[in-house]
Amino acid sequence: ALDVYKRQIMTISISHINQINKYNVNLSIKTAIKSSITRLRNSISAKAPTEETDKLLRDASQVLDRAAKKNVIHKNNASRKKSRLQQLVNKSK
Repeated sequence: ALDVYKRQIMTISISHINQINKYNVNLSIKTAIKSSITRLRNSISAKAPTEETDKLLRDASQVLDRAAKKNVIHKNNASRKKSRLQQLVNKSK
């Protein structure tokens, strides 16, 4: 009976560790999303050259696609953010 109890505790501990690791990975991906979007918005508000803005838009799209592929955010959420960023870039031109 004691061995079963120890195994249950080990299983709980390992799953808890895995949960924490996954949380940290997802958190870093979400931070990258926010950073890339902020960089793009700042370049638009600073009236940066269109080449720079287009590059930042591509970078933000890649980050969003990667996050959606890894199920950090939903694919429709990524698509909606990309669409709104594209509209913002088009309006600024």
